[in-house]
Amino acid sequence: MTISFSSILAAATDPLFLAGVVIVLGFFGARYWQGRSSLAHFLIQLLVFVILTSLLLAGGVVPYRPGVAPGAESRRLFVSALEVIWWLGAAWLAVGFLRAFVVLGRQPRESKLVQDLLAALIYLAATFAIVADVFDLPVRGLLATSGAVAIIIGLALQSSLGDVFSGIVLNIEGPYRVGDWIILDDTVQGKVIETNWRATHILTGNQDVAIIPNSVIAKSKLVNCSTPTRIHGASIRVKLEPSLTPIAGCNLLKEVLLGSTHILRTPEPTVTIKDLSAEMIDFELSYSVADVSAVDRAQNELFDRVYRAAAVAGARFSPRLAGAPGKAALGDKESAGIPERLLAGISLFSTLTAEEKVALASQMQRKDYKAGEVIVRTGTILQALCIVSYGVLVGSVEENGRKLEVVRLAPGDYFGESGLLTGKSLNGEVTTLTRAAIYEISKDALAPLLKARPNMAEELSETLASLQLAHRTMFDHTDYQEQHQEGLADRVAANIRRLFSLH
Repeated sequence: MTISFSSILAAATDPLFLAGVVIVLGFFGARYWQGRSSLAHFLIQLLVFVILTSLLLAGGVVPYRPGVAPGAESRRLFVSALEVIWWLGAAWLAVGFLRAFVVLGRQPRESKLVQDLLAALIYLAATFAIVADVFDLPVRGLLATSGAVAIIIGLALQSSLGDVFSGIVLNIEGPYRVGDWIILDDTVQGKVIETNWRATHILTGNQDVAIIPNSVIAKSKLVNCSTPTRIHGASIRVKLEPSLTPIAGCNLLKEVLLGSTHILRTPEPTVTIKDLSAEMIDFELSYSVADVSAVDRAQNELFDRVYRAAAVAGARFSPRLAGAPGKAALGDKESAGIPERLLAGISLFSTLTAEEKVALASQMQRKDYKAGEVIVRTGTILQALCIVSYGVLVGSVEENGRKLEVVRLAPGDYFGESGLLTGKSLNGEVTTLTRAAIYEISKDALAPLLKARPNMAEELSETLASLQLAHRTMFDHTDYQEQHQEGLADRVAANIRRLFSLH
C-alpha cells in the first residue's frame, strides 16, 4: 500500500490532527510552568484552549453541541476523544483561573481547601456536560443513579464525611489560622500547625502534636488567643492576712507587677480587692503578656516576687490559701526588722549564721529616692550591695545610642554584688520607676565578718559564681563568655581576698 506525499501533507494540515498536537504540547508546557508561576500557567492554559477551540471549529466539530461526527468509525472515535478533552480543558482552564486569581480573602494555605472543593464541582459539571453533549445520553438517569450511590457511600462514610464538611465550614468561617494559639474546651491548647480536609494538627505546650478531627472542633468551645492581637490577659489570686491595710497591700502587689520582666506595661496591670474579712484580704492581680505561651513563666515569676515582697513587708499569707506558708513559717520574719527580713531573702548570704545576719543587718543603711532618679550610672564600681525595700527600679543598657531596658527590680531584689565582692563596674544604669527605698550593705560593714571567718570568702565566691552562671546577677548577659570560663569561683574568691585584705 503506497502512501503519497499529498495524503501525508493533507493529514498533517488537518485541523483535527493539529488539535491533537496542540493538546500534547499544551500538556507538557503547562506541566513545566506548574508550580513556577500560577499566572504563566494560566496563560498557557488559556492559549492552548483558544487554539484548540479554533482548530475544532475549523474542522467542523462543535464540542458544546450534541451530534455524531461524519466519516469512518475511527474518525468518529477520534472526534469524540477531542470533544471529551475539550470539556476537560474547559474545566482545567476554570480551575487554573481559580488558582491564579481567586484568593477568597484568606491565606493561601487556608484557601486551598475551598479551592479544591470548587475545583471538584467544576470537574463534576464537566463530567455531566460530557455525558450530555458528547455521548448524547440522558443526564437525569445518571443523576438519579449517582444520587442513590452517593446516599450509600454517605452512610458508609458518615463519620469521615462529617469531618470533611466540618473542615469546609471551619475553613470558610476561619475561626483560626495556621500559627494561631487556640484552646479547646479548656483541655487542649497549643499552636495550630496544619489544617486539612479531615483534622487540625495542634502543637501543644509539651511539644506533642494533637490531631483533632474537624467535627470535634466544630462542636467544641474554641478560644483563639491570637486574634485580634497575640496579647493575652491572665490573673492570679493572692490572699494575705490583714496585717497590712488594703491600700498598702494593693501598693505592694502593684510594685510586684511593675517589677515583672514578662508582663506588658500596656495595657496596665491592675490589683483588685475581691474579698475582705477578719482572716484575709483577697487580691486579684490582672496582667497581660505578649503571647499566651508566656503565661506560665509570668505566673511563676509573679508568685516568686509576691512571696519575697510579702516577706520584706512582714505580710503573711492567709492559711486559707492551699500550700501557703502559715504563721509558723513567717512568724520569725514578721517579728524581725526590715533589714533582717531583707537579708533572709538573699541567697548570697544563705551561709551566714543567725548571729552574723543580725550583726550585718545592724550595719545596713537606708536611702530614699524619688521617682525618675538615677541611682547608679554605667561604669560605676559599687562599694555596697543595694537591696530594694520598696518601689520599682529599672536597669538599662545603652546600645547604638539608645537606652534599652533589660531588667526591673522589685522589693527583695538586689544589685551591686559584683562591685562589692570583686571590684567590677556595673554594665548598666539603674533608675527609679517609682518612689523607692534601698538598704545598703557597705564594704566596711561586711569586712569585719570576713576577717572574723576567712572561709566565708569561699562560701560567698561559690554562691556568687553560681548566680552568675545561672544568669541571675545584674546585667550578667554582657559577661556571658567570661562567666563560662573554668575557675570562675576561684577567681571570685581571689578578688574577695584582695579587696578585703584577707590572707
